[in-house]
Amino acid sequence: MNTDAKPRVLFVYYTFTKQTGMVVDAMADTLSQRGCEVTKALLEFPDAKYGGRFSKLPMSRPILHIVGMLPAQRRRKTGEIRIPESAQTGDYDLVVFGSPTWWLTTNMPVRSYLESPAAKAVLDGKQFAGVSVSRRYYRGNLGDIRKAGERAGGTWAGETHFVSEGNQVMSMTSWLVFMRRNEARRRFLGVPLPRPNLKESYADQAKSFADSLYEKVLAAPAQAVEGG
Repeated sequence: MNTDAKPRVLFVYYTFTKQTGMVVDAMADTLSQRGCEVTKALLEFPDAKYGGRFSKLPMSRPILHIVGMLPAQRRRKTGEIRIPESAQTGDYDLVVFGSPTWWLTTNMPVRSYLESPAAKAVLDGKQFAGVSVSRRYYRGNLGDIRKAGERAGGTWAGETHFVSEGNQVMSMTSWLVFMRRNEARRRFLGVPLPRPNLKESYADQAKSFADSLYEKVLAAPAQAVEGG
């Protein structure tokens, strides 16, 4: 890392319900306040076969759209994405991937980026981290981000995950109601619902993880130069 310049951090992420975007914003703000030059690269998903179902909210039949992604996700297929120029090349000190979990693994847009030439150009010899946003399961998502990033030449720097409130059944019900309404509902057919997406504590968790990455990846090289 060039210690004469600001540390450069790139966030590459996909967000449909804006939840992952909120996490990225909180992390980016923290790193900016610590003197980093932060770039956010939001992936677009114009894929002719799969992208249309994630084009707008509210979603009229969310369960059908989501279940329809199961075969492709289980096969870990890639699709057409639009990559911002900032994520196609660049000399970054840290790259952070923000990925909603789709059917136990990394969502198609982020996976497609990780397997693209752009990822190799950005990650080669660089440190990277993974952030999973999901209702419940996150290990497969983060594991796949790590494996794909390492194949692209990166070095794993750490991970964190964000999950929704409530048990499996109630969190799923709350999430489906949210997808149909594009707003959080605290009751459905008279039954209390948990928050459908991020917990209220998400911002503190995001800031804490950003701080830990700064100390581990971005501050350590500068401190080593100053001390030696």
